[in-house]
Amino acid sequence: MTQWVFTARQRFTQSQCGWHSYLKFSGFTHITEVVTLDSSLCPDLIAQPITADWSHNLQADGRITWFSNLAYLRQRITWHTGQTQILAILEQPTHIHPLPPAFKFCGFDILDDHDGNSVLTNCGPFPGIFSPSDVNTWGLLSDLDQANTIAAKIRTHFPDEPHCHNCRVWQIARDV
Repeated sequence: MTQWVFTARQRFTQSQCGWHSYLKFSGFTHITEVVTLDSSLCPDLIAQPITADWSHNLQADGRITWFSNLAYLRQRITWHTGQTQILAILEQPTHIHPLPPAFKFCGFDILDDHDGNSVLTNCGPFPGIFSPSDVNTWGLLSDLDQANTIAAKIRTHFPDEPHCHNCRVWQIARDV
C-alpha cells in the first residue's frame, strides 16, 4: 500500500510578488503557477510545531512539517483561499500511484537531499538536460520516466553540486 505524506504550503502564483522575476530566472514562461516542495518558492504554512503535531508528523530526516494524518493537517492550518494548499507527496515513486481522494495529480518534482530545494524549479537552467518547455503549467514534469532520466543526468553531470548530487524525484498531487 502506498503511504502518502501531506504538507501544507503557500502557493506561488501570478499574483505573488516576484512572479515576473521568477519567470525570467526560470525560463518557464508558459506556467500559471509553481507547485513545488521548494521551501523558498512555496514555504511551509506550519512555522513552529505544536505539541499535538508530534503525534501526526514525520520525525525522521527533519520532516517535522510533513504529516501522515491528512485530517489532522487540514484542521491544523489556517486556510486562505487562493494562497494556501495541501500537497500529497511520494518520494521516489516507481510508477504513478493512485491519488488520495479529493487530490489532483500535478506532476513530478526533483528535490535535493535536504528536501528543501527543487533542482527542477529553483536551481537555475540545466541546458542539455531539460528545457523550460519540458515542464507543465505548474512547473513540474508530467512523465515519471522523464523525471527519473533528468534527475539521473543532473546527478551525473553535477556530482559536486550540493543540490544535485543526491537529488530525488517526488510525485505531487494537490488537494482540490
